[in-house]
Amino acid sequence: MKMKYYLTFLMFVLSMILNFSGCREYKTSTKINSDGSCLRAVMVKNTSIEPDSIVFPIPIDKSWKIERTKAKDDSTQTIYTATKHFDNVNDINNEYMNKEKIGLHVNLDKKFRWFYTYFDYEEVYHSYFPFRNIPLKNFLTPNEYELYLKNDTTKALKKRLDKYAEESYFEYFFDKLIMLLGKNKITDLTPEYVTSKKSIIKEHIDEYGDKTEELMKYMEKVLGTKSIWKLRDGIDNIVKSILEEMNHFSSANGSYKNEVTMPGIILNTNAKTIEGNKVVWEFNENRFCYEDFTMTVQSRAVNVWAFIVSGVIVIAVVVLLILPKLKKKQI
Repeated sequence: MKMKYYLTFLMFVLSMILNFSGCREYKTSTKINSDGSCLRAVMVKNTSIEPDSIVFPIPIDKSWKIERTKAKDDSTQTIYTATKHFDNVNDINNEYMNKEKIGLHVNLDKKFRWFYTYFDYEEVYHSYFPFRNIPLKNFLTPNEYELYLKNDTTKALKKRLDKYAEESYFEYFFDKLIMLLGKNKITDLTPEYVTSKKSIIKEHIDEYGDKTEELMKYMEKVLGTKSIWKLRDGIDNIVKSILEEMNHFSSANGSYKNEVTMPGIILNTNAKTIEGNKVVWEFNENRFCYEDFTMTVQSRAVNVWAFIVSGVIVIAVVVLLILPKLKKKQI
């Protein structure tokens, strides 16, 4: 199969995901406490759940309380739930160090202002597109990207996304090739010489895809030397890694829901849903496919003790000011 067909198929899978992303459901719930600690719960609903094979980071160690139950609305679905208390919200990041999973990062900034304490919470789902050598903005404007997030499927937009995928794939391949050349000193095949042929290599490389032998013949023709065959195994590994990355990329399909409950009242958030002091984001994987998705919420909690202490101080000051005057009047 030609590489461009793999890319076309990949984009087709993504477009299908946009419309039918309910096959696997992910839900993350975080309750922030006023002392900065939190309770975190991660839930996955699917027909079968093997955490190691899921690209979303699912806790599996014994420090989490893990439960498996059958969904009440569908007995064929299993709900996997992992819950854990953290003394510090930032410690959650240590649970998401697996680079093969979708990258998640959380942060909590707590600001004490006597009568009130302000909490700024941020959670980021990092882009999982594997070939990020080229900025997406080179192909889509911010407005066009927003249209993509709103499931715009016009031909012009799709064509540019396809082009972005193809260009990104080639840059990934070429960078790996140059690295391979650097490790293997071949007199008539230097990184500089191959780089000078980059545009020519790029012209038809998408016609060879996973067929390493055909790709090698094409490279020999373009570069004008049989020395390229000395890198046959290395190039084969590059092609295999690309296909593995593509398969990994397409496995992030599903619907995502992130809930965060904050202390006090909500002041500001980019979530569309606010329920009391809880905010909710619901999205598909396309929301953090090509670009990071940052979720933010700010709240303000009343420091009751600060009001009490301030009241006591005010009363004490008033008493100290009035008491001498009362004594003078009595005299």
